Amino acid sequence: MPYATTVEDGRYRTVCRMCHGGCGALVDVADGRLTAVQGDPDNPNNRGFLCAKGRASLAQLDHPDRLTRPLLRTGARGSGSYRPIGWEEALDRVAEALDTTRREHGPQSLVVAQGTDRNYQEWLFRFANSYGTPNVLGPAHVCFYPRVMAGILTMGAFTFCDYEGSPDLVLLWGCNKSMTHGDGVIGTRLLDAVRSGTRMLVVDPRRTALASRAEHHLQVRPGGDAALALSMIHTILEANAHDHDFVARHTEGFDDLAAHVTAYAPEAVEHITGVPAGQVREAALAYAAAPAAAIELGTGAQQNRNSFQLCRAVLILSALCGNIDRPGGDVIWEPPGIIGRRALPLTEALPEERSRLRLGADRHRILSMAGWAHPRSVWDAVLDHRPYPVTSMLVHGSNLLVNYADSDRVHAALERLDFLAVADLHLTPTAAMADIVLPVGGWLERDQIVEHAHYVAARRKLAQVGDCRSDEYILTELSRRLGLGHHFWPHADASLDARLAPIGWDWKTLADRSYRPTELRYHKYRTDGFATRSGRLALRSDALRAFGYDPLPAHKPPADNPGDGPYLLTSAHSPFFFNSEFRNIPALRGKEPDPVVELHPRAAAREGIADGEWALVSARGRSIRLRARVTDRVAPDVVVAAACWWYPERGPDGGWRESNVNRLTVNDDENEEMGSSNFRGIRCSIRPVGAGGGG
Repeated sequence: MPYATTVEDGRYRTVCRMCHGGCGALVDVADGRLTAVQGDPDNPNNRGFLCAKGRASLAQLDHPDRLTRPLLRTGARGSGSYRPIGWEEALDRVAEALDTTRREHGPQSLVVAQGTDRNYQEWLFRFANSYGTPNVLGPAHVCFYPRVMAGILTMGAFTFCDYEGSPDLVLLWGCNKSMTHGDGVIGTRLLDAVRSGTRMLVVDPRRTALASRAEHHLQVRPGGDAALALSMIHTILEANAHDHDFVARHTEGFDDLAAHVTAYAPEAVEHITGVPAGQVREAALAYAAAPAAAIELGTGAQQNRNSFQLCRAVLILSALCGNIDRPGGDVIWEPPGIIGRRALPLTEALPEERSRLRLGADRHRILSMAGWAHPRSVWDAVLDHRPYPVTSMLVHGSNLLVNYADSDRVHAALERLDFLAVADLHLTPTAAMADIVLPVGGWLERDQIVEHAHYVAARRKLAQVGDCRSDEYILTELSRRLGLGHHFWPHADASLDARLAPIGWDWKTLADRSYRPTELRYHKYRTDGFATRSGRLALRSDALRAFGYDPLPAHKPPADNPGDGPYLLTSAHSPFFFNSEFRNIPALRGKEPDPVVELHPRAAAREGIADGEWALVSARGRSIRLRARVTDRVAPDVVVAAACWWYPERGPDGGWRESNVNRLTVNDDENEEMGSSNFRGIRCSIRPVGAGGGG
């Protein structure tokens, strides 16, 4: 795909966004071409490391299938029949449709959706709040926000692992950190710490490479995590191994917690966790004895029936051992002072009476408190007009058809919409259903301010592909057309200086210096207290009780459907893809050409499935087709499927039905607080596909 550089030849320091990690990158420009992308050795986040996805950035930049002009649908939804139009016409058409739905059905009839955040999430919220819709849809219910909201309801804040403080031990829970990287704290930081002597304790249904190197690997059964965390708390309290001073001075509800966890002795919940009681006790006491320990809580822990309660239990585990806000522990995040994650969404622009209309707020009050609509409630509103009709969606960077539970229902909802606009890099199966498709630039094609745990950084625009624009540009222009321009800046780039003004910087200064470190402070609670009503960390949360939820974390068994089969299905993300992205990049697809399902040798022998053979995984009357990988890394009754799979080479439809594990998941077993879909521990069967068989 032809592109033009927007800078002179030279080497540029920037920040990668091929995944959530945000690694520092050096990009070389010569003779009007971007010639190399490599890790920045001077960036404190990754110190020169760049993963396979980051190294494939140039392949994404000039991919031949990039969208380069706005498209207007001319055929049936999903057919991929479009004709190119100009930006003015495209934005006028989108604005007209959004104005129509606002006038005829009320602003709440629009849902604004996004995929995993690419540093424009706050812009989407600003647009939605200004427009008047409380309905912003994203993966928050299964990614990061159960942890964030558990932290807020427990201590008024959320934490990140402090590798600067040299932790003695890191507990990785549902987190394959060396392969998948979270915002601002990537796997190389962990590996550097391990090389320097940090020990690991791993909770994971699979024996990952990290688990093989760990001091303890607790191979939990999918869905048994909350019971495991509570049994570890029980063990520590039973041994009187908690931090007495921290608990007495800075927490509330200890006696209630101690009485509550007596029901979770490791022996009593071994049938739930699948982990021998002796291993639980050894691991729990090793964690408690560490002078400083940090916890990496991954998305794998936030995608089950008990995600919120698990996140609460893990935070309590950290607190009981005095690891909150200590060097080498779990440090409370402080905003860097810019107009960013807290101020940019402009929450005050949405009237309170409209926020009460947020879809799912009646069932999942903590998710709604975080500002997010719940997906099942969105599909109900589209298909059944309950509690009111949703007629339009504006989607930025999300392939909804493969990323959300009950994909067939998602497809039915997208078919029913009066209007759908999608902004993306490629014509995904979701984009192929849109009335208007808007081409956006990738991370090399935009100027952005990036907030990390330790610093504010500059992402530099170095190239221009076709007529692609940034998401920020699209939202600014739509706002102007809808009479909301007073809530935005005259143009997207004008926001850069304004957002940095509170710290006395401007965009040129940040771009020239690359990043601005954020001072790391410890033990803030000693002078400030915790940001709760009592000023103490809530082991027992009276705020949760007021919401109508359990004030103490508990394990609730998921719905069991034995008729669906003898195996427990879970899923895993590939290190070569980012959720549903990059399967169209040859350098990455070549490393994992097919969707894989892992199963134990005993299960393979029982079902007559050979390694490398195609297999059918079935649940709830639906089946998908995956290639078998026979391995003893998983338990005999567990199968692990590849997540978010589709086939870009198959055209607009992308074969999204064939190997998409979310066709087997549903939304009828989500937890109360956050509405987290249960992607872990689903009953399933598995059998070989006959010659020429399909899913």
